[in-house]
Amino acid sequence: MSSDLCLVSLHDISREGLHRILSSDGFNILVSCRKVEKIIEARVDCDFSVVIDLQDRDVQMKAIEEIGAAYPLAKIAVLVEQFDMSSMIECFDAGVDGYIVKSMSSQPLITALRLVTLGEKVLPSELANVLSQHNFEHPIGGGDLEHEMEDANLSSRERDVLCCLMAGYSNKVIARELDVCEATVKVHVKAILRKLDVSNRTQAAMWASTRGFSHYHVASQQRTPLPSA
Repeated sequence: MSSDLCLVSLHDISREGLHRILSSDGFNILVSCRKVEKIIEARVDCDFSVVIDLQDRDVQMKAIEEIGAAYPLAKIAVLVEQFDMSSMIECFDAGVDGYIVKSMSSQPLITALRLVTLGEKVLPSELANVLSQHNFEHPIGGGDLEHEMEDANLSSRERDVLCCLMAGYSNKVIARELDVCEATVKVHVKAILRKLDVSNRTQAAMWASTRGFSHYHVASQQRTPLPSA
């Protein structure tokens, strides 16, 4: 296990506070900076971890990608103001090792970062609350799903958007993937929530994932006859 860390945060007070807390508990802070470029320019040549505290989601994802490209073996932990399922999924898909909500006290934070340095994946406790609201023991069979999909009456494009929600994509990414404007994506998401009778995109993604929707969607696309010339 390496106790070497790099810190990235736009806010000086937050960054300096983290520096003091972690240094006092045995972590060796190699670089503490506002922008990830400083870490890349430092050409760190040892086993180390990076703590990213950047609240803008796009900036955060860009930092994760740049660190991963420059230091493939570096372990990455992101600090967030509040738990968001799609954000968490997007982070782990990008190679993050720890997704940590900043509301926790210093000792659990230190423990979480220790686990990251040990190569463990760290998930927020808030995830347990989300999972507890869903029953995974009795997945819905294919026939029932077809009936549910018919009742939901999702359009083809709304089903595409729902698949993107399952993947944890932001509206901006969905717009790029489907080649539509972001405002159109917002309209589709709103329609999906209404038709599935759920209150947010996380619940929509959970509704779909617990029912094997992605497999159904692929199968339904394969069943759709091609338009005649």
